[in-house]
Amino acid sequence: MQKDENSSHIDDILNAIQDKDQKKISRDEVEKEFSKFMDYGVPIDQAKQTLIKKYGGTAVIPGSSSSVRKLVSDLKPNEFSVKVLGHVIAVNPKEITVKGEPRTIFYGILGDESGTVQFTSWKDLELEKGDVVEITNAYTREFQGAVQLNFGDRVRVEKTDKERLPEDAFKPHKMNVKNLRSGVGRVDVTARVVNIQERDTEVNGEKKKVFSGIIADETGKAQFTSWHDFKIKEGDVLHINGGYVKSWKGIPQLTFDSNATVKKLDKKTISKKELDTTKMPIHKLVEKGGALDVEVEGTVIDIRPGSGFVMRCPECNRVLQNDQCSIHGNVEGVPDLRVKLIVDDGTGAVDCTLNKELSEKVLGLSFKDIKKMKSEDVEDEMHKKMFARRIVLRGNALSDNFGTTIIPKDAKFLEVNVEKESEKILKDLEGIL
Repeated sequence: MQKDENSSHIDDILNAIQDKDQKKISRDEVEKEFSKFMDYGVPIDQAKQTLIKKYGGTAVIPGSSSSVRKLVSDLKPNEFSVKVLGHVIAVNPKEITVKGEPRTIFYGILGDESGTVQFTSWKDLELEKGDVVEITNAYTREFQGAVQLNFGDRVRVEKTDKERLPEDAFKPHKMNVKNLRSGVGRVDVTARVVNIQERDTEVNGEKKKVFSGIIADETGKAQFTSWHDFKIKEGDVLHINGGYVKSWKGIPQLTFDSNATVKKLDKKTISKKELDTTKMPIHKLVEKGGALDVEVEGTVIDIRPGSGFVMRCPECNRVLQNDQCSIHGNVEGVPDLRVKLIVDDGTGAVDCTLNKELSEKVLGLSFKDIKKMKSEDVEDEMHKKMFARRIVLRGNALSDNFGTTIIPKDAKFLEVNVEKESEKILKDLEGIL
């Protein structure tokens, strides 16, 4: 095989092992190793997989090629030699520390006709918002449960004509708040501003005002961030055309700036009465990955270890272990109370931790009284009053690699009429039989 024919395969291997926490692997070394496999007649894909694994990278996905364009909606984690065509929706610098040394990276959002994807560039590619670019030799990783496109040392970026993308790539998708999620592309949303805060930040050395808060419609609630002063006030009903969506632990965040169109509508368009807490079965919440101000109902199936009387660090609020904070060392702890639950509604399960106030409420005991009790008595009291009981939780739901957790703002037990519930179950069974 000729050397120039090997070049793209060498690029694939180097792309897959770049940015690893190890010594730099030279191209000459990889070429020599690859040539040995070719001399012995080893299939190309097998040779690439073997070498990538040898140098600590992720195995090659057979059939991947930098010559074939992929839609961002089709990107999967751990692909390399990725070629995409899209427009830059957002790009910002970020200071990080790598091996003790400061380094500037660039992160943003890229979109095409299929959706959007977050990207990170390890060098300044002089990208600007609105640029249409053809990118080759990128690679993907998974970050917080979503695909992220990475631009390493061997990426090639070429600015190109806007006409190369179809009109759908720039056209916002009309959506309700419930369906907002990262990767959907530009969106067109009508919602009421539930609350809003203003803060100062610094972007590229310049001070800038940022506005953030919560929006809602009759389907749900989401966070928002506006990088332009649209004179938004609490209670306004807005038609936002041209925003984009990111997510943090499953909670969607709508972001928009001066490139978006924001119009104020009649406040009667969305009534406050339509913005009640969203009730949701747990399996829907888990599928969604997170939500703001939701209500679930289920049965307490476990009271987890770590529940009861605890001591917290006065600096960071972490729970102490043997009077030690993992960050601040030996400190004088602040007494606190918590109850860690697993709640199941028959369709799924979520974790939940009740704070001191909610623990007092559901236990029917004051913190002062609990402090006087022995730890085993507190544990018995929790099991007696909480285990296998029906509970309603209201709060925010977050999702990560460990599952879905509800951060409750309120909790209350439901008294179940066993006789009526039994009759209902019997009638349901009769209908089936």
